[in-house]
Amino acid sequence: MSSRTSRSLIFRMALYGGAIVLILALWQVQRAISQNFFEPAVSDGSFVDNSQLNALLGQSNLLTTLCTGLLGALGFFLLHGRNASRWTPAKWLAIASAGCAVLSLLFGYMVYLALLDMLRNQMFDLAMPAMWVRYAQFYCFLLAVMLFGDFAFQTLNVEDGNEREPHAAGD
Repeated sequence: MSSRTSRSLIFRMALYGGAIVLILALWQVQRAISQNFFEPAVSDGSFVDNSQLNALLGQSNLLTTLCTGLLGALGFFLLHGRNASRWTPAKWLAIASAGCAVLSLLFGYMVYLALLDMLRNQMFDLAMPAMWVRYAQFYCFLLAVMLFGDFAFQTLNVEDGNEREPHAAGD
């Protein structure tokens, strides 16, 4: 096994292992926060309700913007790389990353619809079961970023390997 291949394998194992640890840690923190700090639903249009609504909309808008940027970066790598016309196994990672980003966008739209429904019914409660989509939106984005990182590393690693190494003056 060459040095480049072993470094690539170590990077990929570290990337996926670190992502799994990060996802599990974030999931546990979110679970602990939601169990300990959420109060019962208050629907009096208070400052707290407005602040929670603004925070949730801000989070959803940020994730939507980041997913759109990720899709643009994927398009750039796929269309402007040295191997753009040739199919490589790393492109499966790009397709999976794009799929996760699109799912995150879909979940963001579902968050928006759930918020509209809550506001129409005059009951704002972030702990209601229909709000699972806000977690799904975040985790799909996180998975898309992880897959994009692996795809970009493999693509750049292959392109670096294709470049000619400089020869010594005596060659």
